[in-house]
Amino acid sequence: MIDIHTHILPGMDDGARNMRDSLNMARLAVESGVHTIIATPHCNIPGFFNNYFDPFFHRLLMKLRQRLSEERIPLRVFSGMEVFTTGDVIDKMEDGRIISLNHSRYYLMEFPFDIMPEVMEDRLLRIVHTGRVPVIAHPERYHCIQDMPQLLYELLDRGCKAQCNKGSFFGYFGESARKTVEVLADYHLIHMVASDAHSPYERTTYMGEIQEYLEERYSYEYAKMLLYDNPNRLIYDQPIPFQGKKIEKKYL
Repeated sequence: MIDIHTHILPGMDDGARNMRDSLNMARLAVESGVHTIIATPHCNIPGFFNNYFDPFFHRLLMKLRQRLSEERIPLRVFSGMEVFTTGDVIDKMEDGRIISLNHSRYYLMEFPFDIMPEVMEDRLLRIVHTGRVPVIAHPERYHCIQDMPQLLYELLDRGCKAQCNKGSFFGYFGESARKTVEVLADYHLIHMVASDAHSPYERTTYMGEIQEYLEERYSYEYAKMLLYDNPNRLIYDQPIPFQGKKIEKKYL
């Protein structure tokens, strides 16, 4: 499996507190069948986490890779960010402060949970129009998509991609997120499922449970698409197909 959304870099945000946490998160990932992850610290959150790309960011990533090698943990770690989508985010992409997932066309984008749908749509489509591809982080957690899951279909149909959290399927983010993610999965409005891991103790990098759930509820092929095929396309900057269906009635 490939996990495209993790907060594994030590001390950068509300994820891994130190290198010990990072290494334990790596061990859990490998134990569950993950061989590649992207480190995506929170970025561009006003007043909280800036975490723009700079020499410190690069050195920390290199140090984690070095320690993984020293500890003989067979996990590849690529660079990325979970980008808080402000109005000036394109300017920061242009000047290199905000980086994509493994230097690809894909950018992992997040919003306030109470974002207005028209603001979400405007900011995402402006990114699409630059030739970049926004990957919407955990869409099932945004109130506007919980109220109108059809909104996600419209955004994906216009060039965005969607990454849902494994924990949402198990109710870790509330009942509304759980119901929403099931509808999105049923209608193939998810491109990737990731851990959004923050520690080795809770919200972990262990992906075995979600692989089993997706295989049992849907199919081996669907689980493989969400946990390996599409993440692999992203890693290597290849197009990710969209096979979603319109949602014709209100479910939530």
